[in-house]
Amino acid sequence: MGVTKGSNSIGGLIINNLLTSFNMPYLVAAHGVFSQITVFVRAAWYAPADTLMAFAGVFVGEEDRDSIKLVQRISLLHSLIMTSIITVILFFNSESIVTVFLNSDKPEALELASQCIRVSCLSLPFHTIVYNFNNYLMGIKRLRFANIYSFLIECGNLIPITLLMLRVIGYQGAWVSKVANMIGLSLIAIIYIMSNKEADKFSDKMLLMPRDFGTTPENEVAVIASSTQEIEELSKVAISFGMEHGADKKRAMTYGLITEELSVFLAQQGFKDGEEHHINMRLVAKGDDLIIRMRDDCKPLNLKDYFQLLLETPEIEDEEITLSIIFKMAKDVKYTSTFGANNLIVRV
Repeated sequence: MGVTKGSNSIGGLIINNLLTSFNMPYLVAAHGVFSQITVFVRAAWYAPADTLMAFAGVFVGEEDRDSIKLVQRISLLHSLIMTSIITVILFFNSESIVTVFLNSDKPEALELASQCIRVSCLSLPFHTIVYNFNNYLMGIKRLRFANIYSFLIECGNLIPITLLMLRVIGYQGAWVSKVANMIGLSLIAIIYIMSNKEADKFSDKMLLMPRDFGTTPENEVAVIASSTQEIEELSKVAISFGMEHGADKKRAMTYGLITEELSVFLAQQGFKDGEEHHINMRLVAKGDDLIIRMRDDCKPLNLKDYFQLLLETPEIEDEEITLSIIFKMAKDVKYTSTFGANNLIVRV
């Protein structure tokens, strides 16, 4: 965010100085109108991109290849639809929209601002690619290139293109450069994705992950439970899954016991508010590990923090015994909370 804000300030300052050199009244003000409009409509690309960033971090930790692909696809589709609708509205209603943002009765000022809106709005659909890509880089912690790309968006790519366009086609190059900048950044994103040698298909290259990331359908199973009776069945599913994937009876029973204790505990804590809730369990066999991923839509509950709190209380609670079983038998327990969902990853 520091790189983005700093680059945006530098880029805006340079472009305003370039426009001032044309000695045209209202040119800077007209150029600023589109920036004001984007403040009101930028949720169209920021909201899906931020959602992608948050869920990418969760799904990478779970090595859930299919879910990352799904959230990438949904984010791109939703933002493309919204930005396309906004583009059409701005393009065909620029003259009436400009009067809302520019307080002037000068026809020249209104015409310049209207021109700016009609041309600059064509850049909006490309925001879909640019911001989804940038936020995904942050979500999977490719922070070095994310910082470089953020600088290119606001300054590093925009300024050279604006300079070129202003020299070639005059002041209107300021609007055209917005479109050219976003097209150029989209191409950079596509080239970066295509350079990923860890995959063959483009949808797999988009993950920017090693070939061995994730698992195959035969090495995972997903179950959703919304009642105590369904939860009791989860341990049987886990034991059967463990046995099918090479675990001896003792390890498979441990896998099933942890699954059962974890499910019952989460249900006791989360289902007692009387609302309808679900526990989504994903079992994965990866290398030497048997993995349990539990996700629920109940109240936020960090299992590690809760267990530590129980240990510090003088009386032994049933919950402490249950959690002791989980933490002592598991290799590792990780917790994250995203958009109101509790996410637990337990390795056995």
